[in-house]
Amino acid sequence: MDCYFFGTFNPPHFGHIHLAEHIKKEFSFEKIIFVPAFAPPHKETLDFSHRFNMLKLCVKKDLGEVSDIESTLQTPSYSFQTVDKILKTTPKSKLWDGKVPFILGYDAFIGIEKWKNPDILKQNIKFVVLKRHSGIEEEDIFALKDRGFDFVLSKNEFLDISSNEIREIARENNVQGGTSSKQNRRDLSKFIDKKVEEYIYDNRLYK
Repeated sequence: MDCYFFGTFNPPHFGHIHLAEHIKKEFSFEKIIFVPAFAPPHKETLDFSHRFNMLKLCVKKDLGEVSDIESTLQTPSYSFQTVDKILKTTPKSKLWDGKVPFILGYDAFIGIEKWKNPDILKQNIKFVVLKRHSGIEEEDIFALKDRGFDFVLSKNEFLDISSNEIREIARENNVQGGTSSKQNRRDLSKFIDKKVEEYIYDNRLYK
């Protein structure tokens, strides 16, 4: 059975990888499938091809794979559309009780009823919900179960890494000259894979 990890991944960082590794082990998933959003409805983000390429650089085969499924669907990228496509193209042996396993944090899950077509999500997704330091109480999460949402709680917590901080540091480093001025760069090694870092500079991203 596989589990799906949706996100913008702008850029993919160690928080994403750490979470995927622990979720895979905790629930004995065969692999984690990373699904970068093609055109998120409520936020501007880096071009899909760059985010897809960066994920391909940092997601190892023993962890999972990267899917371009959202680039084949109608925009904007609503989760219910992607989940519907997954259900139609995935063997039942890869599903969880006939539903799509879907990783989501407390802060996003608490607002799931505001997502596009939440009844479709309720019917077709088994959420793997993890804690984040967001002040949300567990009782509020379990209230969603009473309203028909199917989920399990992970024992793992999201490794808090700021994508905004990564992008800001990358912007500063690119302003200073990118690959030609390595000695002047601020260090990003504690946040992102080295291959991702070099991809950012080679393509002058976040400048």
